[in-house]
Amino acid sequence: MRTSSRDVMKTLGRSTAALVCVLSLASCTSGDSEAEAANPCGISASSEEEALVRGILATEDFETKAYKSTSALVDKTKWAVQRMRPGKDSYFNAACRYEMDDRQRGAYAIFSFGWSPRATSDVPVSPSSASYAWNGAGGVASDSGATLLVQCDLPGELGAQSRNVRLSADAMFSFRPSRPVADQATKDQRMTLTYLMTRRVTEALGCENKPLAKAPVVKPLSTP
Repeated sequence: MRTSSRDVMKTLGRSTAALVCVLSLASCTSGDSEAEAANPCGISASSEEEALVRGILATEDFETKAYKSTSALVDKTKWAVQRMRPGKDSYFNAACRYEMDDRQRGAYAIFSFGWSPRATSDVPVSPSSASYAWNGAGGVASDSGATLLVQCDLPGELGAQSRNVRLSADAMFSFRPSRPVADQATKDQRMTLTYLMTRRVTEALGCENKPLAKAPVVKPLSTP
């Protein structure tokens, strides 16, 4: 599911706030720096992330897969911003997968990260999607996924280029045998988890503006 920066920001600009949910934010790390360096997707027991994954996948048990180490994800993400074509999204790197699977049903969530130009119009916001704005970031959640767009000012020689784009997090949610319709509470859960996962990436990238340092104050918006 891809949503462009222009579509997100246009929707946010013409929307009015309908609800404000202040959600607590637990630690995004496992407390083990070596494990964190090897696995950017580790979720500690009883954390906010664990509760969100269990709620989204509707399961008590799930498996975690890290597609890349934290250092590899940082390198690939920086590589992607350097090779963007004018007006086009960058290559997206799959980072984390959370999955449950049994004989009767299955569900998974995949998080990928890349970059979007400040002004694109590739994918429109769907009528069933919910738009969000908080802490300077904008997002959209739908029945099948979520997108978060955030300004990440990279340090060093990539600083100027990073200020012309936004870090884009794509979350894809899949269910079988059928995909349930996501109500507002479910979309709020998905956006909160996307925020927490993206915060790990902004911290690993060393975004100088620290865009997601605060706890997410989620503001679902409705289009008139």
